[in-house]
Amino acid sequence: MENFTIISYPGTRNELLLSLTESRSRYMLPIGGRFRVVDFTLRNSFISGARSTIIYSNLDDDLERYVDRYGPFGDMKFPPIKVVTREYSDISVCYNLILESNTEYYLIYNGDNPSMIDFKKIIKRYKSKKTGAVLFRLNLDGRPTMAYTVLVSDQKTLLKVIRAAIKDGRSAPNLFEMIINILINTGITKSSFDAYYWPIKNVPEYYAINREIIWNPEISSLLYQDHVIKSQIAAGGVAHVGRHGKILGSFISDFCTIDGSVENSIIYPGVQVGSNAVVKDSIILPYNRVGAGARIIRSIIDERTDLDPESTYLNIGASCRIGSGEEFIKNTDYPRSLFSSITLVGKDCRIAEGARIGGGCYVASGMGEEFTGSKKFLYDGTSLVRVVPEGA
Repeated sequence: MENFTIISYPGTRNELLLSLTESRSRYMLPIGGRFRVVDFTLRNSFISGARSTIIYSNLDDDLERYVDRYGPFGDMKFPPIKVVTREYSDISVCYNLILESNTEYYLIYNGDNPSMIDFKKIIKRYKSKKTGAVLFRLNLDGRPTMAYTVLVSDQKTLLKVIRAAIKDGRSAPNLFEMIINILINTGITKSSFDAYYWPIKNVPEYYAINREIIWNPEISSLLYQDHVIKSQIAAGGVAHVGRHGKILGSFISDFCTIDGSVENSIIYPGVQVGSNAVVKDSIILPYNRVGAGARIIRSIIDERTDLDPESTYLNIGASCRIGSGEEFIKNTDYPRSLFSSITLVGKDCRIAEGARIGGGCYVASGMGEEFTGSKKFLYDGTSLVRVVPEGA
């Protein structure tokens, strides 16, 4: 292993991804058909040969338990990983973690977006500069951007900056961006580096990035040729396609049952698609159960987390109609989050049999049961969210 530590920090939390990041960090967001974003973070760390990895998160969710389940890859020992959540903005904790890891170099980047970065080459480039710290701007679409960078620093330089910040009583919502800005103001050496990096800013971007990771042959070959990236979403099992099931131009993960028609779509582990159901141009996240005769078009059905093996309910009821084949529908309530006619049904929603949900719609997590009686219709561009009474 190389004598450096990777520190992955999260971007600023916002509400543009709606239910997708409402109760989960972006690290735990399903991506690429069978993974979570943190699988990419760990893949980058492992193939670089880093001595250790520190993952900072700004939301206390299942990330630490998920990472703890990672074991050795064959006869290769997985490097130590530490997940830090509660002390996210505490600069003293950061200082102590650096002393504890005690490696020669530190590589710091915003790692809660999916990425495939060759850190070995970055470290090699850094060493050739023969300076304390170098800021590598990542090339996105062929152009370097200051919005997404990788900082490489020796321990002495990094600790000096942090000690000065502690002495001056400096603080910021994102302490690593503060550290990077301090170094930029000192005239740090800058360079650029080619990498796959997919910032997820809104729901249509999430939709598009899933598709690019799967259907770009260069990316998919990189994912599977190094035999490193893996997922803890499903524990074994193969996909089963029934005698009347039909799959066309789609990605079907393992541990699924397909008895209907799936076209140009992405089906995550544990999903069941009932007989005569149609899923088209859509993304069905883990463990959803789609009833017979349902029709889902240009939609994202967020994850189902009720995994009781004795539970048999269909969270997408029989004969539902979700989404629209029309283009350019924008959500009226969340126009910056949801557009291009994509509909998002939040986590753990139970959509009643026969419900109708239009294009560009948003159903907030857990709100599906509101579709009862005469309320089984949600028109194009509208939302169903929980209303908080004034003064509550």
